[in-house]
Amino acid sequence: MNENRYLEEDFSDFLQELIDGDRFNDTKENGIAKLTIDKGYEHLSNAQKHVLKNAISHYVCEECVRGCEIPWTEMSTTEFNGGMCGSCHHTWQKMEKE
Repeated sequence: MNENRYLEEDFSDFLQELIDGDRFNDTKENGIAKLTIDKGYEHLSNAQKHVLKNAISHYVCEECVRGCEIPWTEMSTTEFNGGMCGSCHHTWQKMEKE
């Protein structure tokens, strides 16, 4: 993933969703996520960035199965939408009903 995506404003909201959902494996990952929310990704050490990237890799889908870039606000639901962004998932559901 392009590291600039971690600097986007809504990345912190995504991390908070993971924290609230108790999705991290240990307190180290959880602590680094909280530090990222408080200080920003750019303030992490290289080692902390590595831990964070590995910790969130299970929940990050760079691109919708239909080719759209997935915003952080939809990232956590993508795994439940079959790899689709919200818009594509909505369109797919409408097509299914027709």
